[in-house]
Amino acid sequence: MSMLFLFGLGSFAVMLLCVSYWHWRVFSPYKSLGEIGRRFAYTEFCFQLQAPWLAGQLGGPMFRDALSPEQQMQVIAVDQRARRIMRVVAVCGVVCVFAFACDLVRRGA
Repeated sequence: MSMLFLFGLGSFAVMLLCVSYWHWRVFSPYKSLGEIGRRFAYTEFCFQLQAPWLAGQLGGPMFRDALSPEQQMQVIAVDQRARRIMRVVAVCGVVCVFAFACDLVRRGA
């Protein structure tokens, strides 16, 4: 195995760890919202957390509208942490693709 392949594999592993950590960080406020959280599926909650503008454009109820100020602060804090994690996932994804592509070119495939 070449060093590029191992580097790509390592960045892929970091991506998987970051995504698992992201879901762990997002699932805890989802469960703590109680009745508000039960009205939305977890996937819908994640979508509204990641892209509130797009979710608002698609229509339908928004979970943020029914939150108390304290819960809104909690969701905003989780959203900020989740955005940092997704930046790491994006960078690792680019590194992974380029490492695998360079490895393929180097092998002559």
